[in-house]
Amino acid sequence: MFRSILLLCATLIATPALADEVYRFGDDAYIAGDNVTLSGDAVDDAFVAGNTVVISAPVTGSAHAGGRSVSISAPVGQSLYAAGMNVNVSAPVGGDAQLLGDTVLVTAPISGDLRLGAQRAEITAPVGDDALIAAEHILLTEVIAGDASFATKSISFGENARIEGTLYLYADEPEAIEIPAHVVPADRIERHDADAFDPTADPDGGATAQPSSGGWASWLGSKVTAILILTAVATLIAALAPSFLMNLRERTLETPMRALWMGFLSISALAGSLFLFALTGYGILLVPASIVLAVLLGVAGYVIGTYILGVGVMSALSRPLPETLSERAIAAAIGAVSVTLLALIPVIGWIGVLAIAVVGAGALIIRWFAPGFYTEMR
Repeated sequence: MFRSILLLCATLIATPALADEVYRFGDDAYIAGDNVTLSGDAVDDAFVAGNTVVISAPVTGSAHAGGRSVSISAPVGQSLYAAGMNVNVSAPVGGDAQLLGDTVLVTAPISGDLRLGAQRAEITAPVGDDALIAAEHILLTEVIAGDASFATKSISFGENARIEGTLYLYADEPEAIEIPAHVVPADRIERHDADAFDPTADPDGGATAQPSSGGWASWLGSKVTAILILTAVATLIAALAPSFLMNLRERTLETPMRALWMGFLSISALAGSLFLFALTGYGILLVPASIVLAVLLGVAGYVIGTYILGVGVMSALSRPLPETLSERAIAAAIGAVSVTLLALIPVIGWIGVLAIAVVGAGALIIRWFAPGFYTEMR
């Protein structure tokens, strides 16, 4: 997931205004700009973003590329992650490939799994393992060694096309799509409605969305488990830093709107800083740090906000503020139950949960940095 987020962010920050900037750290290469080409000696991992992107230097590790037009013309030893309007893979990939674009062409072998999303997809080279492809139009002319999951409107096959495993076909009218016998026998084809396709599934064994099992018991069990985990984490923090958490609790309950505002500003600043870092060229190295810090602040805010909510509920019920570990555990449990129930409210519940996390993050920032507005300088 993190790699996908990083690739998406790199694609968004690749604007034509950037001059080409190349930075090599250890054996890895980072490059961003307008029309960028990674060439020369082999690198371990590559991170490339721009308008037009070409990777023509061998990558022994994994390659990450994002732009309007992306071309992979040198071998990638491990995994490939590429996104763009047009993506062309014309060199072998030693591991898995995850490709996203309007038109995606795969003209060189993929040794591992292929996961592809596009308007038009052409696979004219062998795939060494399983393939999961979602595209309106698919062309397959070579061999897929494992299972294949296709979500599509139309498929064309070449004479050498073959699927060694099971074909899982997803379409509005799956029975209307003809699959030649030389590609895969009829007894190894499973046809499903398009709505059953799950793009997040493992390519091995089909991509059919599985209905939830267990009914109410399973649903209730998952909620109870989530409550217990959240209670345990909040209680642990209260046990390790009781004074720190008490200070957060007092300040937040006194001025909840200030905590909400500071949390919103802090998370927005961390998430938005990736664009500013990217403009410096070399600052693209800090983009992952910005994302990680924003996520960590949000998670910490969620736990702290849950505990503060629990204390607030106890105060509203005329209960004394928690002083002992058992009382803090009760407050954490009340907060966890309250947040879980709040999340169940249709439409607006998630907004309330988000507000609690933002308030907790703001309380943390206020405690650490004590920011202020409209203060006089003397």
